[in-house]
Amino acid sequence: MIDPRGIPTATCPNCGCDLIWIVATFDQETYEVSGYLLDNAKCFHCDTPLTAPCNEDAISRGIPGSNTSY
Repeated sequence: MIDPRGIPTATCPNCGCDLIWIVATFDQETYEVSGYLLDNAKCFHCDTPLTAPCNEDAISRGIPGSNTSY
């Protein structure tokens, strides 16, 4: 098993699964995710430790539709 921590990813580089376990907090009024931890993520399928991506990663990679205003 490889250890890809430190490289933000939306899919597991070990097995290709796109379901990621994260620790998240929610807005009490809207129930939307208001924050999450990046460095304790892991693959749902194979438990490979991951670094979850964030919006800044999408912007830096030029992914269309990523929010560019803060």
